[in-house]
Order: sequence, then structure tokens, then C-alpha cells
Amino acid sequence: MRLVLFPLIILMLTAGIAIAENEQDTGRHREGFRKAKVAKIKSGRYSRMLMSMLHKTSRLDLSEQQDRKVKEIRAKYIGPIIQEEGKSRGLQRKFMLQLQKADFDPAELKTIVKETDVVNKKIADMFIDAMTVIRDAVGPKNYAKLTPVTRIDRNTLIKLKEQELARIQERKAQKNTNTQSDSKSDKSE
Repeated sequence: MRLVLFPLIILMLTAGIAIAENEQDTGRHREGFRKAKVAKIKSGRYSRMLMSMLHKTSRLDLSEQQDRKVKEIRAKYIGPIIQEEGKSRGLQRKFMLQLQKADFDPAELKTIVKETDVVNKKIADMFIDAMTVIRDAVGPKNYAKLTPVTRIDRNTLIKLKEQELARIQERKAQKNTNTQSDSKSDKSE
């Protein structure tokens, strides 16, 4: 009986150790996988900050001329900044894809990094230009009310867009009621 128990105990102990080793190995794999997921490509921060600042201008008491200038800023800067951010994102993806290849070319990777830096510098310059134009359009006192610049997330942008659409609908409704009341007053005269 002792001859049977002794090998059985050894088998159970080694099996327990093997299971523990497998769990440690999978933990290491999961940790490395998590690290790969953490390397997200971040972009869009300049366009989001600019949209936030432009939205904040709607809370200010601006003249029609100032309001028109703010709308021109939106038309002039938001689209190009978003396009450049898309280029930057594409270059970052291209970099990551090249890096994953076993036979990647270091010179090509360096070229992609330089292109990304140029695009990011262009985005930053456009953002600074837009902020300068906003400051000049609304005036220094109103600009002080707009700062600090905040970074907003996607959900906040959706809420801002919904608020803007609601405001536009209110203006249209007021305009319609004004035109209807004007036409009624014309008929009564």
C-alpha cells in the first residue's frame, strides 16, 4: 500500500506545481497583452479644445460682428485641423503596422516619425492661430472668461452638438413666430 501511495502523492504534488506554473505563464501573457492595448493612438485633442472654446463663446454677450467672426473661425479652422489630425492618426497607424513586421526598415520608420512630427506641428500652429483669432474677435476681457482651455471627451461633444442644434431650432422658431406676428399685424392694419 505504501508503494502505491508514495507515487500517487508525488504525482499530485507535481500536477499542482504544473498547474501553478501554467497560471503564472498566462498571467504574464495577459500582462503583455494589456501593455499592447494601452498603447492607444491619441489624436483630436486640438480640434476638441477648439470646439470647446468656440462653444464657450456662445455663452458670452457678443455683438453680431463678433458672433460672425467666431462663425468664420469655425469654418476656417475646424475642418483643416480635423483633416490634419486624421493624417497624423494615419501616419501613426502606418508606423505601428511597419513596426509589427519582422523585417521592418528603420529608415522608413524614421521617415514616418518625421512626417508625423511635421503634421503635428502644423496642427499645433493652426490651433494657436485659431486661438489668437478668437482672442482678437471676442476681446481680451471676454477671452479671459473663456479660459482655461479644457479637453473634452466624445460624450461632451455630443451634448454640445445637441445643445447647439436645440439653440438653432429655438432661433428658427422665434424667427417663424416673429414673421407670423408681423404678417398678422400687417393684415390687421
